[in-house]
Amino acid sequence: MTCRNLAIAYYNKKNLPEKAMEMMEKACGLDSTYPRLWLEYDQLAAKLCVPVKERLKTMESHPKITAQRDDLYLRYITLLNGTGRYRDALAALTSRQFHPWEGGEGKVSAQYRFALIRLAEEKLEENEPEKAFSLLKSSLTYPENLGEGKLPNVPDNEAFYFMGKACRMMGQEEESVKYFRLAASGSQEPSSVLYYNDQPSDYIYYQGLAYRELGEENAARKSFHQLITYGEKHLFDKVSYDFFAVSLPEIEVFQDDLPLRNTQYCRYLRALGAAGLGEKEKAVSLLKEILGKQNDHFKAEAFLRELKYRKSL
Repeated sequence: MTCRNLAIAYYNKKNLPEKAMEMMEKACGLDSTYPRLWLEYDQLAAKLCVPVKERLKTMESHPKITAQRDDLYLRYITLLNGTGRYRDALAALTSRQFHPWEGGEGKVSAQYRFALIRLAEEKLEENEPEKAFSLLKSSLTYPENLGEGKLPNVPDNEAFYFMGKACRMMGQEEESVKYFRLAASGSQEPSSVLYYNDQPSDYIYYQGLAYRELGEENAARKSFHQLITYGEKHLFDKVSYDFFAVSLPEIEVFQDDLPLRNTQYCRYLRALGAAGLGEKEKAVSLLKEILGKQNDHFKAEAFLRELKYRKSL
């Protein structure tokens, strides 16, 4: 525990991240069966941009300990999703009873949706729209074992968009239009993401794609421009937590870099907007910038992979 406390001091107060990791590794070595230490080790490893596959290998080297805490196990699932192991992530999500914790609301279900939608994209690529539709439909509701229902502000635009694509591939044009209309619905005003229950505005990208599928190109371009405008306008905002905040984005002992969090978010929205407008090189460049600063920004990683290797969906 002393080494763990020294790690916090070195990182938060002395600005010596490498020394902090040295102490955190020593703490884990001295008490390798204490899951809280491994949770904090991975939190620090993420901040130091330790390669994602290396972090996952560490998690898998002690599976029984990783499984002892919901928050630690969720980080393991997130790493599975981040490395493209969506089936493994889904298997882990559906085979465990999760228990909600303050500041963690919505995080388990977010990984559940992410895994299902990425798997559905693969099925669309493989020309299996029926299987894709089934996966997407499952993402709209949560199984009981996730331990939580859907927050009222969670958008399903992404799932609806791909459901529209699946229906069109199956020749069900009327159903396709229905789902594209659902995908195009909702607010088109991007907003900030600071607290745990703030929803990223990336759903606006799928609104734009849905408008395009409906033949409403002006509305589609407006959606993409909204993302770019917000990202450019707020890129250099000075952000801070409200004094009375009770649920922060991460419950962890190592201080977060809020300006970086904001910058990454704005870059991501700009990348989505650029991709929607057909500016692929600009989108790829922005996504690489994001991953250069934060190699576990898994939405950016998945989107970059899609731009590079997949057909246009």
